[in-house]
Amino acid sequence: MFRQELQVMDGKRYIVLECEFWREWTVLRESKATVTQGEALEIVQYWLKYKNVKPEQLKIVEVPNILKI
Repeated sequence: MFRQELQVMDGKRYIVLECEFWREWTVLRESKATVTQGEALEIVQYWLKYKNVKPEQLKIVEVPNILKI
């Protein structure tokens, strides 16, 4: 959507957190089922541009793979 350069898939999954109140972080609906790093960056860009949040209110967090097969 926003990024035009080539994205390398790292095989990891991420969620995007938003801080609405002091030290209270919630998972953004768009990333509840986890997303790739590129998708997480696009979500952040969207929220910064259209939802008028500050960059310090958003955080991308890697979700560890606890289901090792």
